[in-house]
Amino acid sequence: MKYNLFIGRWSPFHNGHKTIIDSFLKNGKPVCIAIRDSKEKYPAAVRAGMIKAVYINELVKGLLKVIIIPDIEMVAIGRGVGYAIVEVPEIVKAISGTKIRMSGDKNDVPPEVKEIIESYEKALRKKK
Repeated sequence: MKYNLFIGRWSPFHNGHKTIIDSFLKNGKPVCIAIRDSKEKYPAAVRAGMIKAVYINELVKGLLKVIIIPDIEMVAIGRGVGYAIVEVPEIVKAISGTKIRMSGDKNDVPPEVKEIIESYEKALRKKK
């Protein structure tokens, strides 16, 4: 089975991300989400948990995979390698993970992600 690869920080996984992933899944196109192991507010494993919580059924069916990759500086591709390069639509670009992280406003995240963020932040407060 071939997958459609999405590389990002997913910090946090928000409704813009979900819109893109959902559009592929609804069209029967399997998705592989690659999470950059970059220094973020939420560790890569927590971000993976956010995505997995939203897509439990798709994971079980093998329609979605979530992997953690090293942080990357550049994506280099060859020519004629058998896959397309696609940029996300403007409506999706308008939802900002940075804004969500900075403001704490969780209106643009799926409910499963909101629960994970709140649990993670509660655990951090307990550590202090």
